[in-house]
Amino acid sequence: MTPSTATQMERRRVRRIPAIELQTNIREKKGLFGETWSEVRAMDFTHSGVCIDSDRPLNVGQIITLSFYLKMEIGEIKLEKVQGEVKHVKFLGSLCRCGVEFSGIRAGSEQEAQLTRLESLLSRHQSVVDRI
Repeated sequence: MTPSTATQMERRRVRRIPAIELQTNIREKKGLFGETWSEVRAMDFTHSGVCIDSDRPLNVGQIITLSFYLKMEIGEIKLEKVQGEVKHVKFLGSLCRCGVEFSGIRAGSEQEAQLTRLESLLSRHQSVVDRI
């Protein structure tokens, strides 16, 4: 393990879970009252944050709104209007890879429970993939 890899692992508070099956969108304001949602790619996910690849450049400290959709054979999970703060930005060619920490999530809230449930489902999915 190189020193930079070790340093990155030490900064993470929770183990990251690959988010292969997770559809993620970011809200873009258009004018005073308008908005559109653009798809971004979730690279990994925890109940406290997400790493995304976006075509649109984002800035450290920027507050963004995300939505998540996970479709499964047994049903689906949809989380809308999850706020987060961009904590890290790295440009990879035309892509902007951002570490986003969720903010404004009240302890014991339905949104917190849904984020934890989503993390659990993605974790179980990855365990099955690892066994195969």
